Amino acid sequence: MNSSICAVIKTDKIAEFAHRSGFCRRSSKLKPEAFIDTLVFNSIDHQLSLQDCCDDLIKQNDKPLSKVGLHKRFNESSVEFMKLVLAEQMATKLVIYNHDIWQPFSRVLITDSCKFCLPDEYKESYPGYGGAVSNPLMNIQYSFDLKNGDWENLELTKATKNDQSYSKKTAGRIAKDDLHIRDLGYVTMAYLRGVAESKAFFLNRLQPKWKPVDKATGKVIDWSLLYERMQANKQVCFETEIILDKGKNALECRLIVVPVAEQISAERIRKAQKQAKSRGRELSEEYKERCRFSVFITNVDQAIFKSTDVIELYRLRWQIELIFKSWKSLLNLRRVKPVKKERFECMLLAKFIWILINWKIFRCLDAAIKKRTENMPALIGSSLNKPNYRHTH
Repeated sequence: MNSSICAVIKTDKIAEFAHRSGFCRRSSKLKPEAFIDTLVFNSIDHQLSLQDCCDDLIKQNDKPLSKVGLHKRFNESSVEFMKLVLAEQMATKLVIYNHDIWQPFSRVLITDSCKFCLPDEYKESYPGYGGAVSNPLMNIQYSFDLKNGDWENLELTKATKNDQSYSKKTAGRIAKDDLHIRDLGYVTMAYLRGVAESKAFFLNRLQPKWKPVDKATGKVIDWSLLYERMQANKQVCFETEIILDKGKNALECRLIVVPVAEQISAERIRKAQKQAKSRGRELSEEYKERCRFSVFITNVDQAIFKSTDVIELYRLRWQIELIFKSWKSLLNLRRVKPVKKERFECMLLAKFIWILINWKIFRCLDAAIKKRTENMPALIGSSLNKPNYRHTH
């Protein structure tokens, strides 16, 4: 059998994942590549029944497998197996460049997450923020090592375990000389201090509520004054040393500030005002002035990373964000019929894998449909026509 998945992942790699996950522990009628092929390439727009899967497996292998037997194969090991395949595909779709800049670091880890609404039947496994009355939410946590070209972690978690909780949980994984590039949701002062104390490095955006103090002047950064000065001097980038927090918790690092286009800052303010209004609050003038900039912080020495390097490196994290956005746009998970939890998770992971295999097609179509500014990742359109699923790679 020449399985479709073998066209994108080597058979020995699939076998390695199957044994590592426990999917294959002994001789079995169900080959790991056939299991993937059935879930990934048969359908993306309707849900396969157990009988559908069994029929397809017979066509591939000429070996019958009962519905009961297949039902039992949807377990924690099969979920872990599909996660390994998904992580492998994500790793192949991330653009890695400028390897020389990674030299001072043991690992360069990009971390991001994405939340998905699920059918009501999965409330117990994936509760939403509002308890029993809210929609179920799944949170996917993913971390990729840019330097070594390998994934570090992929987890399906409850949305109630937010990114800051994940940062706390994974603090023990931070090793000396790591560089961690994380989304704003993960960033706390405890996280930054943990990175520094581990003799590792961080590159993040600055939390809006934080008030950085310019180390040279001892004054809090005045965003309005800074914008006027940069406009007058036609500066495209500003950098200074800052101090975050106070006393024994004080942390010194670099601040890199880049002005954004007016339409971007206006959109930021519009979204923030909408959110603030829903909570009975108003935006401060300081917050509005901050919206004029993209603001980054890092403890990497300037001799290693110039300001332009910092900006380019952070944009790499948007690659994962772009993948997540495509998943949300192309999948209608609310239409899924309730099935065994592990079977649903395998089906979901299979849909993600299918999108990644067709990644180049979606990127080309998206580029033709929409043009966005260089400051934001493109969104995959939700109205894309779906090609023939089994034969499109």
